[in-house]
This record gives sequence, C-alpha cells and structure tokens, in this order.
Amino acid sequence: MSQRAALAALDDDLHAAFADAGLADMGLYAAPNAAPDAPPLDVRVYVDRDTQTLGDVRQVQAGRVEVAYVLQPGFRPAQNGVLLVDGDRYENANPISDDGSVSRWLVRRVRA
Repeated sequence: MSQRAALAALDDDLHAAFADAGLADMGLYAAPNAAPDAPPLDVRVYVDRDTQTLGDVRQVQAGRVEVAYVLQPGFRPAQNGVLLVDGDRYENANPISDDGSVSRWLVRRVRA
C-alpha cells in the first residue's frame, strides 16, 4: 500500500469517527462549472471557523474560515466551488494545501 493510499484510508476512518462524535460534517458541493440542474455532490468536510489576529501586537482581528475536504475518487474541489454545510454557504477562494487525501481551502461565506 502506498503512503497516499494509507493516508486516504486513515482519513476515511478518522472522518467517520469524528462525524459520529459531531466533530466533522457532511456537505453538498457544487463545482463552479456545473450545469444549473446538476445535483450537488455529497462531500466529507471539516470546517474550521476561527478568528485570525493580525499585526505585530495582534491589534486587529479578522474572521477566517478554512474547509478541509476529504478527497474521494473523481472529486477535487476547485476555486469558486460552492459548499453548503450546516446551514452555511461557502465559496472556495484559495487552496492552502493538498496531500492527495485532504484538500484544505480558504473560503469566504456567501449570503444566500
């Protein structure tokens, strides 16, 4: 088994356990170039909602949300893809990392 396959299997198991404990989510993903009548994809995600502090003495606070997508065969999140999860709607802004098993994105909240 390759390292990538081992990571994918581990991430599958971890997400299932975290989802059962309420620490991970299932979401609906629409690719940026999807047809308007195309059904969204079921995706497994972790949503990190936090506050980022900026400045030398952390004088400014800014909201920052990152989404980690657990990758599946045939699925790769893309820039401007839209995720609906737990009542919130996000649009992928910039990729942060991708180890072949989990793809992490900086997202922006979209008002419906």
